[in-house]
Amino acid sequence: MATTAPFGYQKDEKDHNHLVIDEVTAPVVELIFSIAEEGVGLHTICNRLRKAKVIKPSFYKKEMFERYTDEEKMYDWDTAYVSKILHDPVYAGNLTVAERPTKTMRSKKRQYIPYAEREVIYGTHEPIIEQSRWNTVQKILESRPPVIGESSSGYDNIFRGIIKCADCGSAMLAKVEQKRKRNNVLDKTFYCCTKYRKFGKEGCSSHTIEARTVHEVVLADIQKHAGQALTDRKAMVTEIAERLNLQMSADREQQKKELRQCKQRVSEIENLYAKLYEDLTRELLTEKRFQMLSARYDSEQEELTAKIKELEKSAIADKEQLSSIEHFAEQISGYAGITELNFKIINQLIEKILVSEPVEVDGQKIQRLTIHYKFIGALETLE
Repeated sequence: MATTAPFGYQKDEKDHNHLVIDEVTAPVVELIFSIAEEGVGLHTICNRLRKAKVIKPSFYKKEMFERYTDEEKMYDWDTAYVSKILHDPVYAGNLTVAERPTKTMRSKKRQYIPYAEREVIYGTHEPIIEQSRWNTVQKILESRPPVIGESSSGYDNIFRGIIKCADCGSAMLAKVEQKRKRNNVLDKTFYCCTKYRKFGKEGCSSHTIEARTVHEVVLADIQKHAGQALTDRKAMVTEIAERLNLQMSADREQQKKELRQCKQRVSEIENLYAKLYEDLTRELLTEKRFQMLSARYDSEQEELTAKIKELEKSAIADKEQLSSIEHFAEQISGYAGITELNFKIINQLIEKILVSEPVEVDGQKIQRLTIHYKFIGALETLE
């Protein structure tokens, strides 16, 4: 309903209350989200846009409304505007209602409504950014530290917001120990429970784990699943589905057969009701006998109806989960052959990594990592 469409969109010529993708500016929005997925800050995004000589939105307004714009500053992107683009649900195909409403009818002052509290209407137009990808970027923005620029330690914490303590759920803090006489900063770094760092043993235990170990274990697991998805995707999907106890092929056929039988029996009971009533009216059946048989049929019909709902619900859930597994297999297959990890890969594939406290088993110290992948959850616990 606004005068102009959001950057990246234009108003539909056939319906001015509907948005359509602007082929000229939509790639800029795509670029901004792509850079944000790398985990860099707003200033870095603006610098990259400026170096790439990407024209800022006000230039397009100049063309539309012939407004004055300083052409020397046409590449100087503002962090506030980039932040607005990255947080706006409009790019996922949704619209927000009353973002900055007036306090009263007579007042021109507007109040700010936090993003989390805004009412969102989903699926109002074609998205530039897929919803799952938009959600990932929101998590990245939330997990970014308040400090701008690279860490003074030199360690790029690609697991920030992802790696957590398995016992208390707190984030794992990356600590660089400069006293360690090692050449690579990765070998000087370890993770420990934030709650332990703050409150000591009263809060939690340390859960200390080497950063090198985390990198190597996670990389090996991604390589393993990516290679499997590339060589035999069907077998991988079947294996994951079996691990998650999904109904597969033969089981689904048995489930369908059982569902048909239940529905058929419900239909038979309806016919039996009609025959019972007819026998009652023709006095071929006593009232007492009619009530007894009716109660029996009622009970059976209630059980069958509940079972039908359960079977249908299970079938829908299994179908959705199977679709998620296939999507995961397709996505991870693109990372077959990678030799190192980065922030973007981690946030595209992984929901969280849980680190357990080291335990001693048969005289050996063992520590467990559980990787929860997006769409499918945890497949196995790694040691």
